[in-house]
Amino acid sequence: MASSRQQLDALTGLRFLAAAHVVAYHVYHLVFTGTEAPPGLHGLLDSGYVGVSFFFVLSGFILGYNYLERPPDTREARKAFWVARFARIYPIYALGLVFAAPAYFKALRDAWAVNPSEGLRHAQALVVTPLLVQSWTPWTAMAWNGAGWSLAVEAVFYAAFPFLAGRLNRLGSRALAVGAAVAYGAALVLPALYMVVDPDGTGGTASAYNSGPWMLALRFNPLARLPEFILGILAARFFVLRATAAPRSHPVALAVVGGGVIAALMGSPSLPFPLLHNGLLAPVFAALILLVSWSQGPVAWVLASRPLLLLGKASYALFLLHMPVLFAWKSVLKRLGEAPTSAWAVAAFVVGSVCLSVLAYERVEKPARGWIRDRWTRRAEQPTPGLQPRG
Repeated sequence: MASSRQQLDALTGLRFLAAAHVVAYHVYHLVFTGTEAPPGLHGLLDSGYVGVSFFFVLSGFILGYNYLERPPDTREARKAFWVARFARIYPIYALGLVFAAPAYFKALRDAWAVNPSEGLRHAQALVVTPLLVQSWTPWTAMAWNGAGWSLAVEAVFYAAFPFLAGRLNRLGSRALAVGAAVAYGAALVLPALYMVVDPDGTGGTASAYNSGPWMLALRFNPLARLPEFILGILAARFFVLRATAAPRSHPVALAVVGGGVIAALMGSPSLPFPLLHNGLLAPVFAALILLVSWSQGPVAWVLASRPLLLLGKASYALFLLHMPVLFAWKSVLKRLGEAPTSAWAVAAFVVGSVCLSVLAYERVEKPARGWIRDRWTRRAEQPTPGLQPRG
């Protein structure tokens, strides 16, 4: 059963900023193709893929924060946990697949026409993507709504969490420090090994848009990304241990860590892509999450404000829907003979995507989540008439 702890609203607002960074990254690469911004801005826009690492750490933190005190360690509790996770992610995930279907089937048709064997590999996404297992086969990970690969990774995290929580919730401060060091080392050992061996023969030129098969496996394999999730759980355990002390705000530390994240992203072209993609900044993200959670100053106030709170709640929909919307918008502009790089076209896409994400959150995500949880976990409880399902 989840804890009844107070919601950390500032983290919800922070989640929107991370999702917006991912959106900006895709706009930069898929709209402004061949155009390079000034160095610092280029690094910031070119590193949007790092947002997924942040989400993996945040996911571990949020689940740890809510469940570590009372982990789902019985069959009934595990079932309730897994149903709640499915209800949380799958409705919008399925909506994203529907939105992305036209682009996927067009790509499938084109691949089949050129090379039937390649088309057959592409067609495997029809089976694995709805089942949330596409990240186990790297060539299908981004075939149908590219952003969805991270949800296939999250599905493994959710499957493992009840078994991890029962062990990690007993760690003390010293064990947490050792565990964090081990998890961080585990996150970096495979990308470091890749850089040494260079199995794809990239000569150090691997990137998010230039990856060989081994790099794809490293980027998308759930086991390679599990340490980032565990770091988030360990951060939550540390947060819970500190909960008995008087809450403290650390504005200087927050400014240093936040500024350090921005500086690292701006300088990302000089950092090794395999390491940066697979958790190089994970401990920094964990520190940022902790500091924002402790913060009681203006930063926390802004992040927890009503507009950012709503946008943060809708950020999951924004993350999964923005790429299909972008492809559809580019197609419309092409038929109209308009340039996708014009200011009005980019602004229309951004505003439209954000509005669509809020609408999807309110009209699809919340109702579907309540319906699934009510039908699968509360049917036998005979709830009081008029009692509203939890969101």
